[in-house]
Amino acid sequence: MAKSEAESFWTEHLLRRAGFGYNPAELEYYKHRGYERTLSELLEPDKVDNSKLDSAVEMQQFDFTRLDDLKRWWIYRMAYTQRPLEEKMALFWHGHFATSNRKVNNPYSMYMQNLIFRKSGMGNFHDLLLSVSKDPAMIVWLDNQQNRKGKPNENYAREVMELFSLGIGNYTEADIKEGARAFTGWQTKPDGFFFNAKDHDSGDKNFLSERGNFNGDDIIAILSRKPATANFLATKMCKFFVADNPSEDIVSDTAKAYKPNGNNIRNMLETIFTHPQFLSKESYHAKIKSPTELVIGTIKGLQITKLDSDLPNQMSRMGQSLFEPPTVKGWDGGQAWVSTDLMMERFNFATRVTQEKFDSIKGYITPSALVANQGLKTTNDAVNYLLNLLVDNDVPESTRDELTKYASKDNSGKTFDLVSDNIDDKLIDSKLRGLVHIIMTLPTYQLA
Repeated sequence: MAKSEAESFWTEHLLRRAGFGYNPAELEYYKHRGYERTLSELLEPDKVDNSKLDSAVEMQQFDFTRLDDLKRWWIYRMAYTQRPLEEKMALFWHGHFATSNRKVNNPYSMYMQNLIFRKSGMGNFHDLLLSVSKDPAMIVWLDNQQNRKGKPNENYAREVMELFSLGIGNYTEADIKEGARAFTGWQTKPDGFFFNAKDHDSGDKNFLSERGNFNGDDIIAILSRKPATANFLATKMCKFFVADNPSEDIVSDTAKAYKPNGNNIRNMLETIFTHPQFLSKESYHAKIKSPTELVIGTIKGLQITKLDSDLPNQMSRMGQSLFEPPTVKGWDGGQAWVSTDLMMERFNFATRVTQEKFDSIKGYITPSALVANQGLKTTNDAVNYLLNLLVDNDVPESTRDELTKYASKDNSGKTFDLVSDNIDDKLIDSKLRGLVHIIMTLPTYQLA
C-alpha cells in the first residue's frame, strides 16, 4: 500500500473510532487534510466553527423537558456536528457516569449533565469529575440528596471510586464511609447545586491514607491525582476506542499521558490515536458498533438529512436507549450488542432505512441519486461505490461477486447492466435498495 493510500486508510479508521463515520464530503475533506492534521482538528473542537449546527438545532425547537425530544436532539447533534470527537466523548462519558432518567425523572437535568460532558469531556479530569459530582442529575441518581451528617448515604462515595475513578480493589469500606461523610450536605435545589452547611459533617476524615477536615472538593482532588485513576480511565478509554481487550502497552502509555498533576484527557486521546495498536490491522474493523454508532454512521453514509422521529425507539430496541443506561455501570458493549434478538433489530433498521427512508421527498436520498451523482458507468462500479461508502470495501471477493450478480438480474433471470442499460427506473431503484440493504446486514457493517 502506497504511503498516501495508507494515510487515507487510517484516516477513515480514525473517523469511525473518534467520531461516527463520515459522509462523502467529510471524507474528502479529511483525506485532503491527512491523518495528522485531521487528528489535530478533532482534538481541538473549540477551534472548529459549529455555528451551522447550532443554528439548525435551534430551528428544530426541541423541548428539553421531554425525553423523546432530548434524545432526538442528541442524535441530531451527533449526526451533523463538525466536532465529531467532542460528541463521541460525550457518549463515552455518558456511559462512564451512567445516569438514567428512569430515576432522575427530569429530562432537563439530564440535558444539563450532557452539556457538562461536551464542555469538559476533553479537558482536565479533575474539573470534569467535580462538575459531575455537583450535577443535580447525579446527586439525585446516586442519592446524595439524602447524605446528611449523622446519617451518611454511601452510594455516591462508593460509585465515585468504583466506577468513576479508582476502580475496584483500590479502596476500602472505611474509605467509602469516610468519603460519604465528606460529601454530606451536597444537595440540589431547582436552580442547581446547593451546599447545605447544616447537613455537612465537618469533622476530620481518614480517606485513602490522607487525613483532614475533608469536604467533597478535597475528595475529588485526592481521587484525581491517584495513579489508579489514570490506569482505570486509560483502560476504559482504550476499550471504548481501540479494542475490547487492549494491550497492556497502550493502556500503560495512555495512563502515563494523564500526568498526575495535569489530569489531561486530551493527551490521553492523542496517545490512543497515535499508538501502534490503534494503527494496526488487529484494530481495524475490530470493534462492534454500538446502536448509536450504527445509526449515526448510517445517517452520515447515506447522507440522510431528515431524521425519523422514531430513531430513539429504534436504537432502544437495538439495546441502547440514550439517557437511560441499564445500570450504574452503563452498557456492556462488545459482544453484548449482537445477541440474536438485537441483531434482528439491526436488520429491521436496515429494512426500514432502505424501504422507507429513500423516498423522493426533501431530506431523503434515493439510491439511484447516490449512484448517479458519482457518474458511475457499470453495475460493477455501483457495487464498488456502495461497498466503499458503507463498509470501506472490506468484503471477500466472493461477496462482491454475489452482489454484482444480484444487481445484474431481474426476477426472470435476465441479465442487464444496472447503470448503462436502458431499463425500468423502478427496477433500478429496487436493485439499489436491495444492494444497500444487503450491505447493511453484512458482518462488516456491524464493525467500526
